[in-house]
Amino acid sequence: MAFHPQRAPMLVAAFIAFNASKIVGALRLNIYQRHAAMQLSEGENLRLYYAGMFLNLFLPGGIGGDGYKILVLRRSQSLPLRTLITTTLADRVSGILALLCMLCMLMPMLPLPWEATTAIVFTVASVAAIVAVFISGHRWLIRLGAQQLAGVFALGLAVQSLQLICMGMLLLYLGTPATHIIAYLAIFLVSSIAAVLPLSVGGLGVREATFLFGVNVVHLDPTYGVIASSWFFVITVLSSMIGSLFLGHFSLRSPTAN
Repeated sequence: MAFHPQRAPMLVAAFIAFNASKIVGALRLNIYQRHAAMQLSEGENLRLYYAGMFLNLFLPGGIGGDGYKILVLRRSQSLPLRTLITTTLADRVSGILALLCMLCMLMPMLPLPWEATTAIVFTVASVAAIVAVFISGHRWLIRLGAQQLAGVFALGLAVQSLQLICMGMLLLYLGTPATHIIAYLAIFLVSSIAAVLPLSVGGLGVREATFLFGVNVVHLDPTYGVIASSWFFVITVLSSMIGSLFLGHFSLRSPTAN
């Protein structure tokens, strides 16, 4: 990956946007936690979130980080394991639904062989279906209130928007043609879904493979996408290393243990 000193501020902006997305993600998670009667401050939650990110570097699909957070909260909050797992899964699923919503909104702007009317109808119908699934799932399964539901959905969209800003900065850093950036961003969202699957550590390789497949569909140069996804992985690793500072902050022992 070549380094372009004159464009270094774009790398800094990408790093800031990525970490901002994680902070917003931690705020979203804390809505679920408070709904489940967990007593966890925003600061404690953010430290635990970053500690989980650090552990995600070593196990595929975020399994390590989620397992660690569940274990810490199980020991400190004395809540049923089922509640902790449900909260974690709800946060994960809501993130994926927000991601799908953003992807659908980008679809009409992609160079695909369909009419504008068809693209708009597809987008409206898809977004409506995603929102319906989101609302019904949260209202019936975990019974979030309207204000909490709106907050979770808005923060989910904010997370994905900040992630897109991060990738956009990386694409601009590489000198990607402006007319191709939207297509690369759409492929990035697809690669983010693939990275959630437990197929690789930290999404390494999965994002790059998704870009290689996606650019063939929209007939673009794969170079920009693959290199940008590699830079995204570097930013992920550097940001996740912050979490190593907080691992010792949380005890895995039961509060009643001697």
